Amino acid sequence: MQTKKTVIILLAMAAVSTQCCTYHKKNKSGPLAAALALSRYASLQEAADAARAKAGTRSISVAVIRHDGTMETAVSNAPGGPNPVASDTRFSIGSCTKTFIAASIFKLIEAKKLGLDDTLQELLYDTLVLDESMKPRIDPAIRIRDLLDHRTGIDDYLGASYYSAIYGSPDEIWDYNKTLSHVDSPVYTFDGANRANNKFDYSNTNYIILGIILERVTGKKALDYISQNFLTPLGLGSTFMAGVEPYLGLTSIPGTMAVGYENVLGSWVKSSTYISPDAVAVYSSTWTCGNMVSTAADMAKWIRHYYNLQRGYGYLAGTYFSPAPLSTGYFTEKSFGFGIERVRHVSGCELWGHTGTIIGFNSLVFYIPSRDVSLAVLINDHRPERWKILHVFMEYLMAPQ
Repeated sequence: MQTKKTVIILLAMAAVSTQCCTYHKKNKSGPLAAALALSRYASLQEAADAARAKAGTRSISVAVIRHDGTMETAVSNAPGGPNPVASDTRFSIGSCTKTFIAASIFKLIEAKKLGLDDTLQELLYDTLVLDESMKPRIDPAIRIRDLLDHRTGIDDYLGASYYSAIYGSPDEIWDYNKTLSHVDSPVYTFDGANRANNKFDYSNTNYIILGIILERVTGKKALDYISQNFLTPLGLGSTFMAGVEPYLGLTSIPGTMAVGYENVLGSWVKSSTYISPDAVAVYSSTWTCGNMVSTAADMAKWIRHYYNLQRGYGYLAGTYFSPAPLSTGYFTEKSFGFGIERVRHVSGCELWGHTGTIIGFNSLVFYIPSRDVSLAVLINDHRPERWKILHVFMEYLMAPQ
């Protein structure tokens, strides 16, 4: 029993990108440029097969929308493996959920129901939504803008105690109070007087708090608000929230849901081995920081809209971004803004969007302005070499059309 608990804790879930697409001059005649030139793929299917094989992952579903609105889709499954995916298979998108929450907050700001500088004291403590006892862990001076760009110092609830609870009762329904009970002492003391001292530190808790604010201000459930303002108008009919009514468990999601996998000591193990097929505790606890499921096609449509939404509000300016850690040779820079990542490919091309990780799944969803192309890559593997996968698709997209 203890061994299993150790395994699931070690499989800790991280609930959880641009303009010029020409080569830097220093790379034009070097080995990198030559490698990129030789590594083109004739079709999206060929690229998907290469990405899956190179990363050694289970299955990939990918969608690309070109500048003229045409969409390409492809799937790649490990040969002979069980539970293959199709283009309409639903995947958990993890932290890409945050893009829908950020967009909802932007809409409330536009309607003057919220302001970027509104504080948690005004929004949650004065209204008695949060108890005063939370103040040492969630500073009342934190503003909406600090939550959006992860400059709060709030501890990420995804710690050992959380995973132990998830493993112990995988089908328990959580509310945000239970999730927040796993928030520990701050990573740093939030400085309300000199806010420049508050550094970027990614925390899923920030978007749980934004979810609480969203529901308090609108008087609606987060799923209802997102459906009314984004899913229905944009025709994203294959995108849902799991862990909340009416879809408490993964098995209740309409359509075919992908089976998530963990690579444990070189063997593929279904995630449901550890958290049950419905995974109610995982999805109800991750809520507005990571509980949504979708298809690659829906996410490719969404990320184009989301990028243009951010641009329209003026939130893509450099002043809103903080450098973020990045450990890969395929991408050279990463920064984080208001619910959006910006990454630079080795070719010099910039991508804007978000990534997501949740037990059994991974996602990479980006818009490439210089090509006016959106790309969504969904993977049913908790810890794939996702930057390698994204690099392969960049090679395909940079090929002359």
